[in-house]
Amino acid sequence: MIMVKAFGYGSGGAEVAKVLQFNKVDYLAVAYADEGVALRQAGIHLPIMVMNPEPSNFDILDEYNMEPEIYSFNNILLFFNYCNTRGILSFPVHIKLDTGMHRLGFEINEVDELATFLSQQHILKVKTVFTHLVASEDEAQDEFTKEQSNQFNSACNILQQQLAYPFLRHAVNTAAISRHPYLQMDMVRLGIGLYGVDSANHLPLDIVSTLTSTIAQVKQVKAGETIGYNRKGLVTKDSLIATVRI
Repeated sequence: MIMVKAFGYGSGGAEVAKVLQFNKVDYLAVAYADEGVALRQAGIHLPIMVMNPEPSNFDILDEYNMEPEIYSFNNILLFFNYCNTRGILSFPVHIKLDTGMHRLGFEINEVDELATFLSQQHILKVKTVFTHLVASEDEAQDEFTKEQSNQFNSACNILQQQLAYPFLRHAVNTAAISRHPYLQMDMVRLGIGLYGVDSANHLPLDIVSTLTSTIAQVKQVKAGETIGYNRKGLVTKDSLIATVRI
């Protein structure tokens, strides 16, 4: 699964998605429904997960064949009721579990109730279950990363026992792809790493994009003066500064 949110991290969502589609990636993910619509209108037919679905956009998910992330009971009931009232018989969803990030996601102590709900309905079809590793890039947090993985696998086992069909599991983000390959499970999520990763072997990297700009103005600023809002930029010595257009 490749993250192409925020216009492909600024490189052009549709342009990046076309390259990924040509290279046969399995899934794309965007933050908001309108990002996915732009991809569909650009000719992208890969499965697309929408990470922040809103009730006002449920009809867009249906119209453009996109799959929502489901992260809370309020969230799942709203979407279930939407599908039910419109006679939708099956809709693919992605279940987000919170194992330590404490942003979006079902709490681990909610998994039993979630499993029961999912098993008692036949409209929402779980395609994947996933979590987000908090500090996979930080060696000092490796034990916490392993604990997240253990909690996630235990929760997935509970869900799998209740569901009569298999689903994919994924937890590994960019940093974990290289640092924790043993946690890769069924799928990995590559984000900013699509544009380059730190190499333990110091292998040369090819430049994939370049950002250029121009200078609007150059000034001499004396020691003790400040630059920018709220005087946050304190100049400690006489300096030559430039304002860059970006």
